[in-house]
Amino acid sequence: MKSLEKGKDKIEEISRSLKNEVLKPAMEEAELIIAEANRKAAEIVKDARKEAEQIHHSARKEIEQERNVFHASLEQAAAQVMETLRQDVEHKLFNSELDAVLKHAMSKPEVIADLIKAIVSAIEKEGLATEIAAVIPKTATAKEINALIGDKVLSKLKEQSVSVGAFTGGAQVKLLDKRMTIDITEDTLKEMVAGFVRKDFRKMIFAC
Repeated sequence: MKSLEKGKDKIEEISRSLKNEVLKPAMEEAELIIAEANRKAAEIVKDARKEAEQIHHSARKEIEQERNVFHASLEQAAAQVMETLRQDVEHKLFNSELDAVLKHAMSKPEVIADLIKAIVSAIEKEGLATEIAAVIPKTATAKEINALIGDKVLSKLKEQSVSVGAFTGGAQVKLLDKRMTIDITEDTLKEMVAGFVRKDFRKMIFAC
């Protein structure tokens, strides 16, 4: 009986020894492997989250850039449309109306005669000694304008008469000796008037 118990004890001792020598190091190694696996898993999760954040940030940045480009394109397109509209309205309303007003006013015989008389008078006041020629628009006749400007002014003109030009309104007075022309024709006056009133016209129509 004692022999059996001793044998049993011996087996248990051997078993403990095997556990200590084999199983314990294996368990320790397994624990290390598990710990390393957990560490790597944590790193992978961390890297994945970081990459996901970067992708999200890049996507958000790209969306923001696209939105900015879209808004900028819309603003530019709107500005171009408004400028086209300004020019179109200005051309159709302002320019055509100004053309009509000037054409009507500057083709009146009385206005043409008054322009010539005023220019000749200004030349006299400046004491300019020069031969003068007056040119009237093709819409008027020399006979009619000569009668309106009077003999005093006619006497100062070359050949004592006005001549007919190719323009449609206003008048030109030429200082022949000095090779100068005082141009108060419809087209010249239109540029002068337009320069003064176009800005106010735009403000009135577009409030800008």
